[in-house]
Amino acid sequence: MSLIEECYASGRGELVDTVEGRELGSEVSHLYCAGYEDRTCTTEDGRTLTFTAMAMDYALPANDNSGFQNIVMGLDNVTGEVQEVIEASKEGGKRFIITVRRYLAEDLSFPQERYRMTLLSREYDTDTDIAQLTAGFFDLLNTNGLRTVLTTSLAPGLKYI
Repeated sequence: MSLIEECYASGRGELVDTVEGRELGSEVSHLYCAGYEDRTCTTEDGRTLTFTAMAMDYALPANDNSGFQNIVMGLDNVTGEVQEVIEASKEGGKRFIITVRRYLAEDLSFPQERYRMTLLSREYDTDTDIAQLTAGFFDLLNTNGLRTVLTTSLAPGLKYI
């Protein structure tokens, strides 16, 4: 049993949820974590990042084989930083990538779970200062990376189908 499975089963241990947001192709990341204290964590690619604490909550996507696996998250937007970053990205016509990582508080050296998604929609509630973001895996379903694309030059019989 993995450490995260043991934590889920026993209820012992503290989970640290982090969110990294960035425009596709940009080097600038916007880093947030749930809770009251900033956390310094190491990502799966060896970067050591400091995440700023804020109020956040999210609903994980369903664990099934459907193509509509979305994560919905609510982030504190009192300062307006979340809205500024996302709207600047959308105005530029850039894709905004959100990576959600879940760590165990005892081991911040590697994420136990990771979700990398594209921002699909956003809503801002001015009364409660909450930014509600919906991100999805849809970009993974429409890629053909590492697959051989059959063309008529590679498979001549295709032109008769």
